[in-house]
Amino acid sequence: MAESCPMNGGDGTYSYAKNSTGQREAARVVEDALRDAVMENLDLSKLLCGSTTFAVADLGCSVGPNTFYAMETIIKAVQQKSCSTNLEFQVFFNDRIGNDFNTLFASLPQERNYFAAAAAGSFYGRLFPSSSIHIAYSSVAMHWLSKLPEGVAVKGSPAWNGGRIHYTGASDAVVNVGYP
Repeated sequence: MAESCPMNGGDGTYSYAKNSTGQREAARVVEDALRDAVMENLDLSKLLCGSTTFAVADLGCSVGPNTFYAMETIIKAVQQKSCSTNLEFQVFFNDRIGNDFNTLFASLPQERNYFAAAAAGSFYGRLFPSSSIHIAYSSVAMHWLSKLPEGVAVKGSPAWNGGRIHYTGASDAVVNVGYP
């Protein structure tokens, strides 16, 4: 098993929660781009297929409040796009097994418009059932990768993305990796 190096838990002087203002600023800087991406690219009727539950995952959520800010940005954009009042949101907070999920869940906003759950484990492997997540978000977790995800660099692989770090304008094969 790979070595786990989680962020400092709790809310003390040296905790991630007290020392992650740089990550918060990164989330704030991309807020408009994130909102625009949802508004321009999300096809809710195709994704939901009649369901009223929308699922979001934050891959590499850590323990601080930054993840809540990012998830609320996504949810507000989806609500604006959907114009539906009966849409319910489920947010999965993912990080390594050694993450301090207790601190994370103790600091959940009291007034939130989503159901929260933890999905502990590495995102190198499968974390969720097929077609169960509508948006997977990862902010400042990608620099922690110790290896390239399987198939991404293999030309001809369904996961190959031509060297791009996003899939806007990518082929349907990239968008539909893992879907029947």
